[in-house]
Amino acid sequence: MKDDKRREEQLRAFQLKLGYEFKNAELLTEALTHSSYANENNAAYNERLEFLGDAVLELVTSARLFAAYPGFSEGELTRLRARLVCKNSLSDWASDNGLKPLIRLGKSIKSPTDSMAADCVEAVFGAVFSDGGYEAARGVISRFLDTKGEAAAPVMEKDPKTELQELLQGEGKTAPVYKLIERRGPEHASSFKVALSAEGGLAAEAWGPSIKEAEFKAAKAALEKLRRS
Repeated sequence: MKDDKRREEQLRAFQLKLGYEFKNAELLTEALTHSSYANENNAAYNERLEFLGDAVLELVTSARLFAAYPGFSEGELTRLRARLVCKNSLSDWASDNGLKPLIRLGKSIKSPTDSMAADCVEAVFGAVFSDGGYEAARGVISRFLDTKGEAAAPVMEKDPKTELQELLQGEGKTAPVYKLIERRGPEHASSFKVALSAEGGLAAEAWGPSIKEAEFKAAKAALEKLRRS
């Protein structure tokens, strides 16, 4: 009885940190239940909510980064999103917000792994979406992203093509020229090689999964050459 009351208090404290109070408390319970506990107690567990939460997390994060980094290519946005929502990032948030002690585990598991904790975070996001809809989930996930510096206070960087062009034009030179020189792979998974040339003998080459990405990489390589010289 005492343990039940203590857990209720912990759940209330967690919801305060989450910034969302569940109308259907069973959804939160399900989100915090690992399959090992469910198998021993014939209970619902969190894998379906995790599936849903993963999708909502990706959407909210993608929209935020798309707005925050207008100069970033698809590849750069994808890599940044992956860092923000990786297993370690989610597990750290679970620790900081008191989620880990709330995870219901089977008797053979002493404590949740980082992977289990990350899965529970995604399941909680899915539970919020199920309980309160997209705007509620967006609010909770936004607060999670606020704890990640790259999403909370992004550095508004110029893309490398723009930076290189402005640098050259500032020296009275013409804009660099990009030329596709090679393509490899099937239609659905091609790689592209782009060559960059500019006044003063500046040249660089780079591969990318798209022509645009290859151009960005070539511009970055050219910028590095200029900085070294």
